[in-house]
Amino acid sequence: MRCRMLGRSGRIRSREQNIILLVVAVVIVALLWNFIGVILRVALFAVVVYLVYRLLQSWT
Repeated sequence: MRCRMLGRSGRIRSREQNIILLVVAVVIVALLWNFIGVILRVALFAVVVYLVYRLLQSWT
């Protein structure tokens, strides 16, 4: 009976730990979401600038 209790508390602790880790992961992604958006916009801007540069280069 004692082993069952220890095993059960271990499973509860593991479940609680997984929930905490999941919440932390959601918070981190939520905080970085704007940063990821900024990086994507900068990358898109760089690609458009490069394409316009190549287009202008081909006309000269």
